Amino acid sequence: MSEDQDQKTEQPIKQRAAKLSAEKALPYSGSDVIVKIIKGYVVASNAGESPVKYTDVASATGLNSSSVSGNNAFLSESQILTSPKYGYYVPSEEAIRYAREAAWDEEKAKLHLRKVIARCWYGQVAIQNLALRSSLSRGDFKKSLAIKAGATEGDAVALDRLIDFIVYTGLVLQDNTGVLTKGNLDEIETSSPEAAGPVQVITQGKGDIYVQNKAENPVSVVLHVHLRDWNDLTPENAARLREWLDKVGKPCANVEAEIGTSPSSN
Repeated sequence: MSEDQDQKTEQPIKQRAAKLSAEKALPYSGSDVIVKIIKGYVVASNAGESPVKYTDVASATGLNSSSVSGNNAFLSESQILTSPKYGYYVPSEEAIRYAREAAWDEEKAKLHLRKVIARCWYGQVAIQNLALRSSLSRGDFKKSLAIKAGATEGDAVALDRLIDFIVYTGLVLQDNTGVLTKGNLDEIETSSPEAAGPVQVITQGKGDIYVQNKAENPVSVVLHVHLRDWNDLTPENAARLREWLDKVGKPCANVEAEIGTSPSSN
């Protein structure tokens, strides 16, 4: 073996720098490919009847198998896919409805995707940001998503793909200059604990703003009313008590009254 060959073999192998991955799953492909994958899972699984592998979807759509598998984590975290067992997936009910209706009216079919993503983390980031203001720049929205996802600069492309997918569903609208506004939320029912109820904006000092979701269920209040004598509860007094209890319960509480007599003092 020559000296040159010895030197080559002795040189240490350069290690690739470790890349921090985002805490949340982000899209591996653009929105056009993601849409094909969703429709492909519906077709390959016979509308959710049989769990399928990513290779089945690749065959049904003609997409590269790595493109399908690379988006499975994102689609699962978005609740568009579910995995009954390792390596197998079925589309959600909303995904099935979307794929079926998209063949006839894609714009109306997007409602089913909006319902799904409105319940997941990035849908909530969109809704909450646009609850604070009428419009939002793409850059500011990207920063908000990055913070929530625990993303780094290396995830910039994936974050742009995520925004494109959100815009595709119609949850957020984007004009030619990249300014984002609130999309069609009228028919969306957000039933998850994270997304339940209207958004409440709370301010703490100058410039400190955060968003808190109001509870979906109203507050329940139980009042104990004690009477010295049952004869005191005349129809007139009862009506006044009922009116007072109604005022206590507005605007957000359910009031229950327990009435009893107080023990007489000796």
